[in-house]
Amino acid sequence: MKWFMILLLLVTTGCSIPVPDLDVVFGPPEIPQANVPKSCRQHNWSQGSMMNGSCTHASMMSLFRWQCQPKLADWWGKNHGGGEEPESLTRQLDKAGIDYANTFNKADIEFLEWACRTRRGCAVAIYGRKHMVCLVGLTADYAILLDNNDTSNFIYVPRTTFINEWLWSDSWAITTVYAPPPPKTKH
Repeated sequence: MKWFMILLLLVTTGCSIPVPDLDVVFGPPEIPQANVPKSCRQHNWSQGSMMNGSCTHASMMSLFRWQCQPKLADWWGKNHGGGEEPESLTRQLDKAGIDYANTFNKADIEFLEWACRTRRGCAVAIYGRKHMVCLVGLTADYAILLDNNDTSNFIYVPRTTFINEWLWSDSWAITTVYAPPPPKTKH
């Protein structure tokens, strides 16, 4: 608060001083940006006679929990399962009245950057849209993933490798637009 008051005073009086680098003052930003704790990570499950995985729903449940919606995550898991396509998932979200943002077949890397920068994270299709995981961080060098088949650790993938895989998977990404918890570091 003291820095803010000093800065406000100097700006309103016309003085010009260099603004300190926020990373120096507050420390580096949290990586991954959507630092989903282990207790909020949803493991994939099988459903139906063909034993289809529920990776899309598991990813959405992790995002719901991360964005402070644990009851919604539990409800979602009890009422949804099996494989999904972009259209079927958005229909279900619309029917449930859940706010979301998504991109499909647009190669919208800015969407991924926005989802990570705002600390929401997003569910992303990989393996030719045969699997969905959570993108929880995106740096200049790496994409940081949370795979619902093994939620024990984050997976660091070279950014270019991930982007190419995501583009090959029709560049499908989706996130809910609730507020995530504040960062662990003050930034």
